[in-house]
Amino acid sequence: MCLIPGVGKTTLAVQWAHRVEHHFPDGTLFANLRGYGPSAPVHPSSVLTSFLPVLGIEDDRVPAELDAQVSLYRSLLAGRRVLVLLDNAGSADQVRPLLPGSPGCLVLVTSRASLTGLLVAEAASQLTLDLFSQEEAHVLLRRILGSARVDAEPEAVAGLVDVCARLPLALRIAATRIATRRHTSVAEIVADIVADRTGLDVLSSSRDGGSAVRTVFDWSYTGLAEDHARLFRRLGLHPGAEFGVPAAAAVAGVDVATAYRQLDALAEVHLVEPVGGRRYRLHDLLHAYAAHRAGLDDDPDHRHDARCGLFTWYARTARTADRLVFPGLEAPAVELPPSGPELPLPDRGAALAWLTTERANLTAVLRAAVEHRAHEAALVLAGTARFLSLREEAAWSVRFEAESLGLAAARAVRDRAAEAVLLGFRGDTLADLGRWDAAEADFRRQLELADEADDPVRQQVAFSGLGQVRFLQHRYAEARECYRRALPPARRAGGERAEAVVECNLSRISVRLGEFGQAREHAERELVLRRAAGDRVGEAYALGDVAEALQGLGAHDTAIEYAGQAVALYRALAGTETLLAQALETVAASFEHTGDLARAARSLAEAAALLESLDPERAETLHRRARELEVP
Repeated sequence: MCLIPGVGKTTLAVQWAHRVEHHFPDGTLFANLRGYGPSAPVHPSSVLTSFLPVLGIEDDRVPAELDAQVSLYRSLLAGRRVLVLLDNAGSADQVRPLLPGSPGCLVLVTSRASLTGLLVAEAASQLTLDLFSQEEAHVLLRRILGSARVDAEPEAVAGLVDVCARLPLALRIAATRIATRRHTSVAEIVADIVADRTGLDVLSSSRDGGSAVRTVFDWSYTGLAEDHARLFRRLGLHPGAEFGVPAAAAVAGVDVATAYRQLDALAEVHLVEPVGGRRYRLHDLLHAYAAHRAGLDDDPDHRHDARCGLFTWYARTARTADRLVFPGLEAPAVELPPSGPELPLPDRGAALAWLTTERANLTAVLRAAVEHRAHEAALVLAGTARFLSLREEAAWSVRFEAESLGLAAARAVRDRAAEAVLLGFRGDTLADLGRWDAAEADFRRQLELADEADDPVRQQVAFSGLGQVRFLQHRYAEARECYRRALPPARRAGGERAEAVVECNLSRISVRLGEFGQAREHAERELVLRRAAGDRVGEAYALGDVAEALQGLGAHDTAIEYAGQAVALYRALAGTETLLAQALETVAASFEHTGDLARAARSLAEAAALLESLDPERAETLHRRARELEVP
C-alpha cells in the first residue's frame, strides 16, 4: 500500500485487519517498522525477535543471526493462516525478511515508498491511496462537526477541505478544533487558518500535501495555551516514537500531574495519540513539526537543558531499575543531578517491567545522548543495558551496541575507570555471542587498565571474564586457572559477591571435570558468600550448585534438601522462571534416584508448565518424562 503521509494508513490498515481477522484463525502479527519517524527504522531482526516468541519460541532460543531467524519464522508459518501487518515500511529490504515463505498467510504493508522491489520480485499487489475526495472529506466533517453545521456553511466547508488539501490528518485536527468553537463560524476559522500561515518550510511539499499539514499545524499550534504549546514542542526533542507521562514531565520540566493534564488536552485536539497505560505517541509528521517549533520558539540553552533533563531522567531511572534487577553488581560510577519525577519501582518485577517497556526508548536516548555529548547520561545508560542479557539472544546485539556507545563516551571524556567497567560488560556480551577473540581482547584491555590503577575489582572481573571465555570453549583446565587467578584480587577487594562469583564458576568447572568433592567445597563457600552479600538470586543459584555437587557424590537425600530450598527461593523472585525450572529439574533427578517417582513427576510437570511459553520443545520433553514416571 503506497501512501501519502498523513492520509491515514495505519487507521485504514488496522480497521481492515479487524474486519478480516476471522479468515486467519492462527492469529495476527503486527509491527510498526518506523520507516519514517523520529527513531531509526526497525531492523527486521528486531521484528522477528518479537514475532518468534508469539509463535511459540522461547526467548532464549531465538537465533541471533537474521538468516536463521528468517528460516525459523517461515517454517513456523508453514501450514498456518496468519495475517501479518507491517506498518510504515521504509524499504523493500526492510520488508522482505518478514514475508512468509509459503501460501496461507497474507501480508499487508503500508508505506510512503512505492516498494517496487516487492512488486517485481515478490509479485505483490499495490494499492495506492489518494487524498480524500470532496465527498469523503464531507463524511468525516459531518461526523465531527455535525450535519447541521456542515449544511449551514457549504462554501466555508468547501474552503476548509481545500485549505487542508483533502488530507485526512489535517482535516481531523482542524475539524476537532472547530468543533470546540460553537459560537464561531466555519468561515471565520478558515480565514484564521489561511491568515495564520507562518511561511515555515518544514514538511512543505506540493506532492505529499505537506504544505497543508504545515498550515493546519501552524494554526492549531498557535491556538494552544502557552503551557500546552511548550509541552508539545518539547516532545519533539524526545528521540523515541512512544513515551510515558513521566518522560513527558521530564522533558517539559513539569510534574507528572501537570504533564498528564496537558497531554490529555493535546490528545483532545489530536496532536498526540493515547496508546494505553498512560503512554502516548506522536504521528511522525507531528513529531517533526514539534521539533521544528522547538527550534523556532526555544533558545538553544533551553533546548539543551530540556534534552539533558530527559536524558538524565532516563539514565537515573534506568540505574534505579538496574540496581533492583542486579543488586550489588558494579556499574560506571557517574554522578547525575536530579531530573524529572522519581518513578516508583518497588521491586525487581516492577524494575524489569519498566526496562522492558522502555527498551526501544533507552536505546534511542543513549544514541541521542552520545550525539549531543551528554556523556554522563550515556555512560549510565550503557551500563544498564545488561538487562538485555535476560532477553532473547537476538537482543544481545543491541546490548553490544549500547556498551560500545558507552565505551566511546568514556573515551571521549577520558574516564578510564568507566572504560574499564564497560570493557568487562562488553566482554561478557561478546562471549555470549561466541566472539571469543573480541571478548578476550576486551578482557585483556580491562586487565591492563586494572593493573595501571591497581584496581583489584577490575582485575577479578578481567580474570573471571577470561575464565568464562575458556569455559564456554570447553577448555575447563584453562578456565580453572583463570578463575584461580581471580580469587586473590576478589579477596583483596573485600566484596563477598565478587568472591562468590569466582567460587561459583570453580564449582561448575569441577562438576564438568567430575571432581564432585571439590565442586561441593566451592559451592558451599559460594553459598556463605552469597548470603553475606544479600544476593538472593545468587543464593538460590548457590543452593542449586551444592545440590548438583551432592548428586555427583550420590547424596541424593541432602541434594533434595538444597534443591528444594533453591526452588522455594526462586518462587519468591520475579523474572527467575527459567532458573526455577532448572532447580525443579535438579530436585526431580534426586527424587527419581531415591525412588520417589510421584514427586519427581510433579516437579518435572511444574518445570514443563513454566517453560511452555519460553521453550515449548523443552517443555514437551519434560512433560513426556513426567508422564513416563507416572506409569505404574
